[in-house]
Amino acid sequence: MRTIELQGTFHVRAPREKAYSFFLSPDDLSACVDDPHTIEVESPDRFRGTVKAGVGFIKGTFTWTAAVAERSPPTRARLRVHGSGMGSAFDADATIEVSESAGATEVRWQADVRLSGPIATLGARVLSGTIDKKTAAFFESARKRLEGA
Repeated sequence: MRTIELQGTFHVRAPREKAYSFFLSPDDLSACVDDPHTIEVESPDRFRGTVKAGVGFIKGTFTWTAAVAERSPPTRARLRVHGSGMGSAFDADATIEVSESAGATEVRWQADVRLSGPIATLGARVLSGTIDKKTAAFFESARKRLEGA
C-alpha cells in the first residue's frame, strides 16, 4: 500500500458558481480527460466508468466509481473515488475549495490517494511524472472549456 498526497491551485477567468458546477459535473469532467474512457451517471452524486491509462510499464483498463461525499455550493465539495484494474487498485478522497476575487476564480484542490498492487510499487519519479503530466493536461483543458476558448 502506498499513499500519495496531491494538491494544487487552479485559476480561471470564470464566475465561481460556473467553476464549482463544472468540477461537479461528470460530463464536464469527462470532457477534460485525454485517456480513452467511459462514464455513466447513476445519480447526481454517483457515477462510474472505465479509463484506459498507464503508469510506467503498467497499462490497461481501470474500472472506477465516484461519489460526491459533500456539497457546500458554491465553495466546497468532496468526492470519493475507487478504481481497480490489472491487479492494482486506488482509493482517492478529493476536495475542492472555490473562491472568487477580482473577476478570477481560484480552485484549490487536494487529494489523498491510496494505491495497492503493482502500481503502488512504481518509483516515485515515474509515478509523480505521470500524475503531474495528466493533472496539467486536465486543468488546461478545464481552463479552455470554462473560459470558452
